[in-house]
Amino acid sequence: MCAVQSSREKLCSRSCWHLSHAAILLLLTAAAANAYSTRIWTKFGQVQGLWSRSSSGRLAAHYLGIPYAEPPLGELRFRSPQPWNHTWNDTYYALKDATPCTQMKDNGDVVGSEDCLYLNIFVPMQAWEDSEAKRKLPVMVYIHGGKFTKGNVNSHEYAPDYLMDHDVILVTLTYRLNIFGFFSTGNKVSPGNYALKDVVMALRWIHENIESFHGDPNSVTLWGHSSGAAVAHALALTKKTEGLFNRYIMQSGNMLSISLFNSKHKIRRASLKAASLLNCLPQMEESTELVTDSATNENSTRQPEKVTEPESHGTDEEDNYSEEEDEEITRCMRSVDAETLVKVLQDFNVWRGNPCCTFGPAMEDDSDDAILTMHPREIIKNYMFRDLPCMIGVVEGDGLVKSMDILAHPEVRDALLNNLEDYLLLLLEYQGRITNTTAFISAITDFYFDGNITENLLRNITELEGDALIISSLYQTLKYHSEFMKSNIYFYSFSYRGTFSHTFKYGTLVRYGAAHGDELNYLFPLLNRMFETEMLHNTEDDILMINIMTEMWTSFAKKGVPEAWKVPAWPDYKISHEYLQLGDGKSPDIIVQSDFLPERMAFWEEITEKLIIDDTDFVTELSIKKAEPNASTSRNSNISILCLLIIHGVYFL
Repeated sequence: MCAVQSSREKLCSRSCWHLSHAAILLLLTAAAANAYSTRIWTKFGQVQGLWSRSSSGRLAAHYLGIPYAEPPLGELRFRSPQPWNHTWNDTYYALKDATPCTQMKDNGDVVGSEDCLYLNIFVPMQAWEDSEAKRKLPVMVYIHGGKFTKGNVNSHEYAPDYLMDHDVILVTLTYRLNIFGFFSTGNKVSPGNYALKDVVMALRWIHENIESFHGDPNSVTLWGHSSGAAVAHALALTKKTEGLFNRYIMQSGNMLSISLFNSKHKIRRASLKAASLLNCLPQMEESTELVTDSATNENSTRQPEKVTEPESHGTDEEDNYSEEEDEEITRCMRSVDAETLVKVLQDFNVWRGNPCCTFGPAMEDDSDDAILTMHPREIIKNYMFRDLPCMIGVVEGDGLVKSMDILAHPEVRDALLNNLEDYLLLLLEYQGRITNTTAFISAITDFYFDGNITENLLRNITELEGDALIISSLYQTLKYHSEFMKSNIYFYSFSYRGTFSHTFKYGTLVRYGAAHGDELNYLFPLLNRMFETEMLHNTEDDILMINIMTEMWTSFAKKGVPEAWKVPAWPDYKISHEYLQLGDGKSPDIIVQSDFLPERMAFWEEITEKLIIDDTDFVTELSIKKAEPNASTSRNSNISILCLLIIHGVYFL
């Protein structure tokens, strides 16, 4: 079953059953062509990969499921990752994707495993073998998104077909998610941010071992999408990643997003709530404020807690536990089986999967491997980040990641309008941060819905969601970085509406615009694979966009400047304040633009400019601003009204 031609070494072994029919065909094809060997020697032992072809037919080697850290099981749960130091005597057959990290699907099913710290490596072998000097290839390390709660890098969907047309090595990796990646007592007992530390460990592995795969450890681009982009940003904000990567790309995500960063108080409170639900608090001393009624799945609804008042710095329940009791709580949480542990996330679901990111990156005390010991905004303003070339960008319809639920389901729309003060804050991830909810919603209603949200909800709900969750904070990141940094910074806005869209997940092939994540389909055949039964195919315009984007992304990885054939020069935003618009509706035209969404960005910037960071828990305040006596009634006039009515007490997570 597993034999190949005699010119090739036999691959049959205890792991032979991992080979799929497609992989066998690829091996036979490679053998028949007398192709290069995928067998590589590493310090851990010999590794055997498998062959594939890029979209243009170039030969590429795949090495799947390579461990980069010890499995975080048992006593290693809720601890920093430990390096993989084992060796193997026999050949390691890297022929199969590793199991994704433990996570819960939308229907409540639990999938994955805690033994999940693996990476995939894709090498365009001809690019290396055909070079006279056999140069080392630049490396692109991709971090998947998924709200820090779910996701994987399965090589079928995140296939390297397009990128292997270029002379780069691609590495994709998995990291701990949800409560496994971010449980924290807010102190040294369980400091948290294990997911971020997993990625750092993977980068160290790459730095030490990528030369075995013909890669250049001194030319590494860290690249993430959505929450994965926030991970890339977080790792660029700490000097502890010096030498591990020298460029980075952030697509539709950043660490200034209000939903993606927790204070020590917030993450401790969430972790103790989970411990309470799992009977892990000492002597069963449960907080009377903790909610214990469980939702069945992401789309379940229960009455939200009132969120008109900002949360306090802490609660008696949190402060009453000693360090020894925190140790006891953490030991108990390590003893809970993985499925039970991840299912506790259902009790944090208030309405249809909202809020999204209860367990995520948090501030932690300084230590040898601490990642974020200050608020990201303060790190940037104090020029404490790594000054590296970066590409950052947004998608026109980033807000569709949440607004599609409203657009596709009239009953959800009605529920929102009937519970506007509570549900809108949940959708925007502002719950617990605004003192005067009525004033906040009034300003939102005036600015985005011309004063009538009931009549105009569908018209601008996607704009509102995108601006609040992703676009405004990423634009602020762009401005802050470009003000303080010396390296080049490139900004893009993706507006191309191609054949495939993430909105297809809602059961119809209707396109509502360029949606959150749609740009990934021109770097990976992600949606092509996801919707392959729909018998849709890339058009000539789609292929043109694939060629442009892969050339620019890999050009940036090679030399720090994103360029593509017959495409306008992409200006450095720091110098020109111009950006690249990728596509214009159904047209794949590439246009240099200026003045990115000025009114919408001003609306959010007017608020965030007045935030004052409290270093103890970054509790923030808004300055009270007097209204102009003859204020305009335009969209911008609502900003001053908002600043007047929202008294101090806006809180970040």
